Amino acid sequence: MMARVVVTGAGVISSIGAGVDEFEKNLYAGCSGVGPSQLLGDGVVAAEVRNFNPQQWLGNKGIRVLDRSARLLCVAAQMALTATGLQQQDTSEGDPNLGLVCGTMFGSVHSITSFDWSGVTDGPTYVNPMEFPNTVINSPAGQAAIKHKLRGVNSTISAGLVSGLYAIHYAAEFLRFGRATALLAGGVEELSEEAQVSFGKVGVLSARGCLRPFGADRDGTVLGEGSALWMLETAESAEARGAKALLEISGFGAAHDAHDIQAYRVRGEGATSAIQQALAAAEIGPEQIGCVIACASGSRTGDEMELHALKNVFGARLEQLPVCAPKAAFGEALGASGALCALTAGLALSKRSIPPIAMLSAAKDVQGDYALVNCFGCDGNNAALVLKGLS
Repeated sequence: MMARVVVTGAGVISSIGAGVDEFEKNLYAGCSGVGPSQLLGDGVVAAEVRNFNPQQWLGNKGIRVLDRSARLLCVAAQMALTATGLQQQDTSEGDPNLGLVCGTMFGSVHSITSFDWSGVTDGPTYVNPMEFPNTVINSPAGQAAIKHKLRGVNSTISAGLVSGLYAIHYAAEFLRFGRATALLAGGVEELSEEAQVSFGKVGVLSARGCLRPFGADRDGTVLGEGSALWMLETAESAEARGAKALLEISGFGAAHDAHDIQAYRVRGEGATSAIQQALAAAEIGPEQIGCVIACASGSRTGDEMELHALKNVFGARLEQLPVCAPKAAFGEALGASGALCALTAGLALSKRSIPPIAMLSAAKDVQGDYALVNCFGCDGNNAALVLKGLS
């Protein structure tokens, strides 16, 4: 029998709050982090972590060498480690069974671009060697492992918009096969000029700077940023150390149906398959799902595709099923979105209520012990996660 994998704590920093308590408070108050960007300026609208000061969580030591992505991830890791009592002492060598699996779409893309641009314009002899460690996509995960003495598994999953959800599944599989006893799992993404310009050029950003998931007048998405991490453990190891299990990772499904690098298959065959696989892995039927945390981001075709997939799975019951699209609150955080949506699902199961869609709808009660988390990308990656509430 495969080991059960449970969630024992979390850390999060996003445009609507730092820490699970603040994130939950603002999410359920219907707040939105979308607004004028301090980082990008010039009238750019984004869901940004404003006035970000990592020192209050991490102190001053070693901060200077960390770029924005690494700082966001290190802060979320610090919160999750503290919440679960697994933080390592400064004098220790670290735990070889404690690791990190991080999902990200672009990683430290601004650091990578800046370093390369410096080499091209000034010449290779003038680049700053201190910045080189930040120029690989797995640098945030590596820096977090160094900062927090995570000596176990250290992996970075880059699968576009589904990266954060893939990372949770990947970590859960490591635990089930006994390759670790505890793993931080989730995602990180930084807001950057490079991503903003790129997504603007392919026409997926809202011209009005307004993210309205499933809205009839939606015209695109708004980029966000942040980091969310769960502490995952086997139920056996959590019980042995007296840790309370909050959620169980019950089922996961993935399917790929790419046909164009930036277009969704509106009929949603891949998304439908991913959801059905997750339900089968959890050994439950669609009628046992108490709520859905959707990946809808205001994309005209993406939201339509997800709606098709939900109708394919739930049929007429969809009209009564509580559905929340929390990206209206924290933006399209790319590789971190799956983890942020999963965290939202965990809160919904704990509170027996889904949060409102920021500025669009009211909160709704949740009936049942299971939640479905969707994460679908225009590159054909489709993933779905089923969670079971335990608290």
